[in-house]
Amino acid sequence: MERDILLERLERKLAEKEKEVEELRRMLSSKTVEEIKKELREEFKRDLKSVEAKIAELSKSVETLMNEILFIKSEMKSRKKTEIVDIAKEEKREEEVEEEMIVVD
Repeated sequence: MERDILLERLERKLAEKEKEVEELRRMLSSKTVEEIKKELREEFKRDLKSVEAKIAELSKSVETLMNEILFIKSEMKSRKKTEIVDIAKEEKREEEVEEEMIVVD
């Protein structure tokens, strides 16, 4: 009888210890999961900063290209106006030359 009582006590203690071990495993896995989440957040933040820096760099490049395109466009417009004026002057000269030819005849 004493032996049965002793076995019951030992079985209860064993069950309690198994529950404690299971709880410790859960806590450990929970902490591990939290640590992994924390590491992932930090890595995500680093990657995000890297992406933001690249976006800023690309934005500056686009702005520079746009400025150059606008400059070239304005240069082309001014050259076109100059060419139009030059063509008009040449046509006027040609007309004057033709008039002089007519008068000379």
